[in-house]
Amino acid sequence: MLLSKRKLINTLFLLSFPIYGIGMYVGYKMSISQGTIVAVGGFLAIILIHVYDLIAQRQVRNMVNRKYWWGLIFLISLIWSMWKALGERFPGATMANTVAYTIMFLAPFHAAIIVHIRNRDQEDFDFARMVLISLCLFLGINLLGVAAGMHNVLHNIEGRLNLPFVLGIYDAAHMLAMINLMLLFYMKDFVKRPVPFLGLLVFFMVNMVLMLKVNSRLSFMTFILLTGLFMFRMIGRARLMFPLSLFTMSILTNFALLVYAILTLPFMQAIVSRVNKEDVTTFNNRTTVWDVGWNWLEKDRHGLLFGHGYQGQIHLKGWDHIADVFNVKDAQNVHMHSTFMQTLINQGIVGYALLLVVVWHTFRYFRRRYHEGALEAPLFALVVYMLFILQIDIICYGNDFGNALLLCVFAMVVMDPKRITRKPRALDGDLLRPEIDRPLP
Repeated sequence: MLLSKRKLINTLFLLSFPIYGIGMYVGYKMSISQGTIVAVGGFLAIILIHVYDLIAQRQVRNMVNRKYWWGLIFLISLIWSMWKALGERFPGATMANTVAYTIMFLAPFHAAIIVHIRNRDQEDFDFARMVLISLCLFLGINLLGVAAGMHNVLHNIEGRLNLPFVLGIYDAAHMLAMINLMLLFYMKDFVKRPVPFLGLLVFFMVNMVLMLKVNSRLSFMTFILLTGLFMFRMIGRARLMFPLSLFTMSILTNFALLVYAILTLPFMQAIVSRVNKEDVTTFNNRTTVWDVGWNWLEKDRHGLLFGHGYQGQIHLKGWDHIADVFNVKDAQNVHMHSTFMQTLINQGIVGYALLLVVVWHTFRYFRRRYHEGALEAPLFALVVYMLFILQIDIICYGNDFGNALLLCVFAMVVMDPKRITRKPRALDGDLLRPEIDRPLP
C-alpha cells in the first residue's frame, strides 16, 4: 500500500530536526550554504509536496489567522538583518550563505503550518507527541554520532558531552531539558500502565545524566526549577511568568552570588562540576558581552530602531576586547549569548518587539491548552523553558534549532480554528468536555 501524502508529510516532519542537525554539521565541516540547505531539507520537502498538490488541484484556500503575519514579519526582520550584513560586507557573508539562510528561516514555520493543514480533520493527530518524537530522534542521532567517535565542530570540550549534530555544546542541554519537561506529562498512571511509566522514567533519568555530562549550569538550574513548578502544578498559577521572564538576565546578574551559593550546596556540588566563583558569577563570561550590550543601550543607542544587522555587536564600543576575554583571534564570531540581546542589536527594537509578539501569542495559546488539559498541553512546558532560556542563551536565534522549533510551535497558533474540523481532545485521549473548552477567565 502506497504511503499517503499526509503520512509522508508527517514522517518528514518527524525527521526534520535530525536532518537539521546533520545539516549544521555539514555546514561547519564543509560549506555553510550547502549545510544550511541540507538542514532544512525535511521542511523543504514538506513545502514542495504541498505546493505540487496545490498546483495539481488549482485551488488555494486561506487557512491561517491574522497572527500568521506577526510570524512572517518577524522572519522578514531576521532575514533583513542578514542582507544588511551582506551589504556591509560582513566577513564571511556571501550571497550564497545569505540566500541559504533566507530559505532556512522561512521553511520550518511554513512546513509546520502545512502539517497542521494536512491533519486538520485527523482525529488521531497529536502535534505535541510529534514534536517530542522529533526531538527524541534528534537526540538519538546525536548519541549515535558520539558512539561513532564524532565531535561537535564548533565546541569540543574534553571531559564533557559534545553532541556532534547541534550548533553548540549548550544546545544539547537545552534539547534534553525540553524533552524531559515534556515527558513529565506522559509519565502517569503507574498503577494502570506500569511498564510505559517505568520506561519513560528510565529515559527521563538517562537524560538527566546526559544533561549533567554536558554540564551547563544555567540550563540545569532552569530545568530543575521548572520541573518543580510543573510537578507541583504551580506553573499555571504564575500569572506574572511572562513579564518576569523578560527580566531573567537582570535577575541572574543581580543575584549572581546567590546562584553561586546554590551551586556550592553539598547536593549541587555532588552533581555539578566547574563551580568556580568567578566563572559562576560572570556566568562563564556572559556578563562581559552583556555589559557591552547594556552600555550600548544606555549611552549610545545608535541603530536602536532597526539594528546593526547580523553580528551587529562588532559595531559596538568595547567589543574589541572580547577576543581577549574568550581567548580567540577575532571577536567577529563571538555572539551575545542571549537571544534577547542578539535580536535587539541585530534587528533593533522593531525586531525584538516582533519576537515578543510571537512569543506572547505562543505562550498565551499553550497556557490555555495547559489549563484545559488538552492534547497539546506538553508543548506549554517547552514554551515556558524557551521563554526563560532565550534571555540567557542564543538557542532561539537565527540558525540555531531553537528558532526553528519556536516557529514550528507557533504554527499551531496561527491556524484558523474554523478550518480545524477534528474534535479537541484531552491529554488522556478523551474528548474535551464543553465546560473545559470555554474561554478562561
